[in-house]
Amino acid sequence: MTAEHFHARVSDGRTVTVAVSNDDVPVAFIELEADGHIDCCYCPPDFAGSGVGRALFRHARSQAIAAGITRLTIEASEAARRFFLREGFLLIARRAFELRGVMIHNYSMEKQLDEGAEAQEAAL
Repeated sequence: MTAEHFHARVSDGRTVTVAVSNDDVPVAFIELEADGHIDCCYCPPDFAGSGVGRALFRHARSQAIAAGITRLTIEASEAARRFFLREGFLLIARRAFELRGVMIHNYSMEKQLDEGAEAQEAAL
């Protein structure tokens, strides 16, 4: 992706949150679109289980609630599906499709946001 394409992508009203290491190196990110769709969420295997992904997601969820968004959606990979199920998403459908000549799949998922319930969960 060119720098121009990336700039246009992240200038469309979405919120991009990046987690950085103690050395100020980006290690994970999440993109939340204005309609509540999580377009990208990435945490490398080296940081899996560290809480970085969870912290990013919960921050994005808080931003969504503050913006009045009542539902989050995502098309999650096989590995991300388990993470989002733990965060309270419901599995809507498994989607199989071809990308550049390769058959792949992901999972359409959604989570209804309830400000009161989310506040209680955040306190845990």
